[in-house]
Amino acid sequence: MVYWVHIARQNDRAMLHRDRCPSIPSNIITTDFWEGGWFDYPDKERAMVAMEQSGTSDQRKCPLCKP
Repeated sequence: MVYWVHIARQNDRAMLHRDRCPSIPSNIITTDFWEGGWFDYPDKERAMVAMEQSGTSDQRKCPLCKP
């Protein structure tokens, strides 16, 4: 299962999503790590590490898909 991390620098937030979450946009634009954007990871452990290293103060799990 693929996990997605959405990093929103303007909100200082990172959120973890499952592969089929309705919050994930259909046309994903992956941008620079420092700008933020959507990033996919092959497993939950790597996604959690990336979320922790994102440098955001607010780190959450999606309330819709509950990863």
